[in-house]
Amino acid sequence: MSDLKNPANRTPMQLTLRQLRENLSSPFFWMVLGAVILLASMAGPYFTLERFSFPERVVYWGTTLTLSAILMTFLSVHAHRLAVSHAMHWSLVATLAGVAGVLPIVATVYLAEALVTGFAPGWFMSYRPATLIAHVALSAVAVTLIVNAMIEFRERERANLPSGPAAEGKPRATTPTLLQSRLPHHLGHDIVSVKAQDHYVEVTTPKGSATVLMRLGDAIADLEPLNGLQVHRSWWINLSHVVETKRGPSGPELMLASDQTVPVGRSFRKAFREAAQRQPARTRAGSSE
Repeated sequence: MSDLKNPANRTPMQLTLRQLRENLSSPFFWMVLGAVILLASMAGPYFTLERFSFPERVVYWGTTLTLSAILMTFLSVHAHRLAVSHAMHWSLVATLAGVAGVLPIVATVYLAEALVTGFAPGWFMSYRPATLIAHVALSAVAVTLIVNAMIEFRERERANLPSGPAAEGKPRATTPTLLQSRLPHHLGHDIVSVKAQDHYVEVTTPKGSATVLMRLGDAIADLEPLNGLQVHRSWWINLSHVVETKRGPSGPELMLASDQTVPVGRSFRKAFREAAQRQPARTRAGSSE
């Protein structure tokens, strides 16, 4: 798979910007934001009802909420991507992201104040900085925690959905193995293949691939409950995802459902033939050995 087609090979920032573009292009995002701005303009919280007219409140809350929504969407999504990329707990990263958004949001509040008052004398003294920072900090951290909790819940649900041929008549493991638990949530747990790369392994699922710090030998032992085996000194494959066995220039080769071609090492051929005979016809289809 190319880096362009495989989301797992993109950096956290690339994935974040992609998700941000999708959110900003969604009519639902702007409909919700517009409704919140309208409600805030009508209610006039934080003494804006007494201080500003309705059009001024629309400008004030439109500026504050639009810029804050875009910023916090970016920080929330990026926090999730960083947590996945660096195997950190999502709540810690979300809290740090919320803290990072405090000062920028405070700046948007003062910008809105300046726009509405026309930079009138004393506009900067409308709020006590310490009080404003405290209110913003609580809101920003709460928003990032809530958003990341929702993302985490959604990704865990997706990861637990059966996908691919492994879901056809084969019960899924109730508890993920160590290697499966280290994969980004959006890739799921249905491992197609594992390839050795120095001290790492490249793990491929039907939804993409990711690199995990683990030796191939440890990965093979960890994946023992799955329907797979080692077929080469550098490869472990899931037999449920073998779509064809063909003769290559150096011996048998396996075509996987992920469009990967995997060689079968000489010392692994007997074990593979025996394992393949126990598989459904799909694994043996197209065999040209």
